[in-house]
Amino acid sequence: MLVNGQRPDVPMNVVAIHDKELFKANSFRIEIFELCSLCGARFGIGYFGGSRKDLRLAEEIEELPRKLIEILAQDHRHHRDHKGFIELDY
Repeated sequence: MLVNGQRPDVPMNVVAIHDKELFKANSFRIEIFELCSLCGARFGIGYFGGSRKDLRLAEEIEELPRKLIEILAQDHRHHRDHKGFIELDY
């Protein structure tokens, strides 16, 4: 599930991947898990590639679940299914 031309050792934007899709993701580094507060769907939040030297600041990581929760709430408000892959750096 690498983006075309993306090397697994180069970090990408932070994404959330539905737990049902995680087994398909290659070189995905999970920083934290978050649940949809309405339906309980579980997402791994992280990025592809990278190493320990590429860890994000704690303040940045704290923002990611809030972004994801808002995206998931919008899905419910618009009566649409959650995507399996959600970009959080936008």
